Amino acid sequence: MARVGITEIQVFEAAEALLQEGVSVTIAAVRERLGSGSYSTINGHLAKWREENQNRRPSDLPEIPPSIDNALRHVWALAWKEAQERIKTEREGLDADRREMEREKGLMEKEIVDLETQLTEQTEEMERVRGASTEKDETIARLNSDNRTVSIENARLGERAKAADERSAELRRELDKLHERLGELAATKPEASARPARRKSGNRDKKE
Repeated sequence: MARVGITEIQVFEAAEALLQEGVSVTIAAVRERLGSGSYSTINGHLAKWREENQNRRPSDLPEIPPSIDNALRHVWALAWKEAQERIKTEREGLDADRREMEREKGLMEKEIVDLETQLTEQTEEMERVRGASTEKDETIARLNSDNRTVSIENARLGERAKAADERSAELRRELDKLHERLGELAATKPEASARPARRKSGNRDKKE
């Protein structure tokens, strides 16, 4: 398949953008803006653009028509609403996850308290048994074994509680990032929407 070259519309749009930025409209500047294209092709299209736009300055361009401005405002409103709904949904999901993590953390903390209570009780019992006669030795050995088991389980539950805390902190960071993304969208969307409008105005002048 033959490679499609730079089109006249692409050259015209690049020239319009350079003109609005106050940059000299040259073949090199247009090629740099487009990122590719042969100098001869760009020169041919640019010559036609110069014939149609002699002595043009950025201030010569007409204001954005109300119909286009209203359309942009409508698009922006829809984008804003969609972003708000998406953030609301994600926030609700994060809140639900956080509540579930907090519930699980509460259950684990209760288990830890119960195990610590058992450990304390068994330790006290072991101290009482330690001063008893020789025939209580088997009971002391059993309590020692139970004590080790409880300590291991206590350590495991402590690790699970720590993991729950880390997950909760991660969820909070994700929620903060969503707020930042919303701020970036609100800051950049009007500027991104205005650029196509200026190019369309330039093309309308060209056709007329």
